[in-house]
Amino acid sequence: MKRNIKEEIGEIGKRLYRANLNGGYGGNFSVRDEENIYITPAGVPKDVLDYSDILVIDFKGNVIEGLGRPSSEILFHIFIYKKREDVNAIIHAHPPFATGFSIAHLPIEGNIHEESVTVIGEVPIIPYELTSSKELAERVSDVMKNHEAALISNHGAITVGEDLEKAFRKMEDLDNLCKMVLVATIMGGVKKIPPEKIKALKELISARVSKSK
Repeated sequence: MKRNIKEEIGEIGKRLYRANLNGGYGGNFSVRDEENIYITPAGVPKDVLDYSDILVIDFKGNVIEGLGRPSSEILFHIFIYKKREDVNAIIHAHPPFATGFSIAHLPIEGNIHEESVTVIGEVPIIPYELTSSKELAERVSDVMKNHEAALISNHGAITVGEDLEKAFRKMEDLDNLCKMVLVATIMGGVKKIPPEKIKALKELISARVSKSK
């Protein structure tokens, strides 16, 4: 299998830890490569992951390379990949501010900051289900069909991307956005961007993307 993918997953574990976006044992992340899924193992701290720790599984959850057990959340990774052909990387982590919002069951609206409009979008709350359960996997994958980021009630956060770097940046943006909302709430409340300005902002970003191609 591809060592570079395993090394990238190991490095993301360290980056999440250094950025205070995840604890040692919390969370799990994966990369899809054709018919295989590279995923973090259960029971190994994410800040010390080595490429040799990363497991390779098929879409039935069978381990085809590596030692140990895949993450207990293996099901929602598989379910998301089956429902999102454009997604090749998934990060589930426990960033403190975003997880605080998940515990409070507070979604993030998609019209309060430029990142919430153009990068992350609306961030919904996924109702609580037992960790590693099929019910949780179904709820998470259903929500992630139409979202780039979500909060899992009383649990943590999840982001997806076409590659691992983009999923990481969305997790970073999500936790920063939660900090901003918290500060705004303390200072008198969140104020929304007017709808006509949102439309203009999206058109501006779309034009920039088209020009860069």
